[in-house]
Amino acid sequence: MILEILISLLAVAGFGFGLWATRLVSAAQKAMQDTMSGVSAMLDSDLDDDAKEVAARRAGLGLIAGAFRIFVSFAVALGAAAVPIFGADLLGIAASADVFALMLRLDYIVIVSVVAIVVGEVIRRRRKSGTSDTASDNQYSSGDQSVHIFAFSSPSVLKGASWIEDRFIGKPDQTASDTPIFITSLARGGTTAFLNAMHNIPDVATHLYRDMPFLTSPTLWNRLAGGEKRAVERHERAHGDGLEIDLDTPEAFEEVIWKMYWPEKYRDGIDLWRSEDDRKPDAERFLGHHMDKLVQARQRQGRSEARRYCSKNNANIGRIPYLRAAFPEGKIVVVVRRPETHAASLFRQHHNFLKRHQEDAFVQRYMRDIGHFEFGQLHKPILFPGFTPDTYDPVSEDYWLNYWIKAFAHVLHHKDDCVFVLQDDLRINAQNTMQRICLEVGLDPKSTQFEGFFHSRPDETNTDVYSPGLLAEAEQIYKELQFVASSAPEHA
Repeated sequence: MILEILISLLAVAGFGFGLWATRLVSAAQKAMQDTMSGVSAMLDSDLDDDAKEVAARRAGLGLIAGAFRIFVSFAVALGAAAVPIFGADLLGIAASADVFALMLRLDYIVIVSVVAIVVGEVIRRRRKSGTSDTASDNQYSSGDQSVHIFAFSSPSVLKGASWIEDRFIGKPDQTASDTPIFITSLARGGTTAFLNAMHNIPDVATHLYRDMPFLTSPTLWNRLAGGEKRAVERHERAHGDGLEIDLDTPEAFEEVIWKMYWPEKYRDGIDLWRSEDDRKPDAERFLGHHMDKLVQARQRQGRSEARRYCSKNNANIGRIPYLRAAFPEGKIVVVVRRPETHAASLFRQHHNFLKRHQEDAFVQRYMRDIGHFEFGQLHKPILFPGFTPDTYDPVSEDYWLNYWIKAFAHVLHHKDDCVFVLQDDLRINAQNTMQRICLEVGLDPKSTQFEGFFHSRPDETNTDVYSPGLLAEAEQIYKELQFVASSAPEHA
């Protein structure tokens, strides 16, 4: 019996080695990705028939190649398992029939399976602890990526998910859309830290990573995906700025809905939204309904005091007059960072994402699907008045400083519609600054402590990299913004 056990274990090891050596898992993942890519293309309303045919043909060829690789992998693995069994039989060490009889016993199958799972988990954890995860932060498995691709394959999928949730969960009775809070600025302005601080207020409901990818059905999707049992390890986000995220971290996902209803706005750049010219009643109803659904989702997930919808959406800096017209009781909070440090951070992140998009196709797709066009190969600037994208090269510092100038000149034109908060004030005295902002937007901060959400060191950078004329223009606009922020109660 001992010889049969040893030979059977050698066969199991040979089978496992054959699967590993022929990369069966990667072949199966590639086949799944090809399948979802084909389905995604067929459901993508932005593609014409010729493009869909090409994508479907490419996916079909990929599936054929994948099926052949999987067949070869199993054949090699079975061959590796057969060698010790039939070799022992030929040498007269143990009969192959006895080995097969042992391997087909239920207790043998259970014991070997459990041991294999434990050994595999130990190896996986050791490998993970011995390597740094700087290459990718999306934490998406192949299956997760497939679900994401399906969810974002067409606007009809996300609209349909919202409709299904209404039927199974029921429509919310909240009125969060009456007094929403819109946090905005250019990317890298400090909106993420500000959102995290606002999320800590019990009355506030924000989007979470948990809502991905079926953002329009947050309650139903959370239940289907496992609820509180679903988790990912906390890890640094793609920006490399030290901010860590998990499923319960707030994030900017509202742009998905704007893309669904205003696709014509997204070309080489992103057009501005006007107060009346761009009104779409159906879109506004859906967006308002979505705000109510999100508050309901947070309440059902443990935030019983949540009443106010709060979004961080950098693209909303190009929609200030529209937001004021569509949501007259809402509050628009603009976070303002010093132009020289803000532009320097934009410049660094653009280069960071040029590299990341080149290295990881899914990171690029993920950012495109959620409407984050700020950086990298996806960069689509908001077309502020007077901004001409080809005046400077996006890989230069002056491009981003010029972008800042045009963005905040536009904001100043609509200063009466906004509440302003300076990042410098948040660094110097976060508690008093946040309490003032809460008062202006009609929130009770209760006993919330805000100090831990913001850097306390001065916001400084080298200014020699900028053209003197641009820097002087930016500094003048910043002084005007400082004055507006200091007299903010007049505009609350």
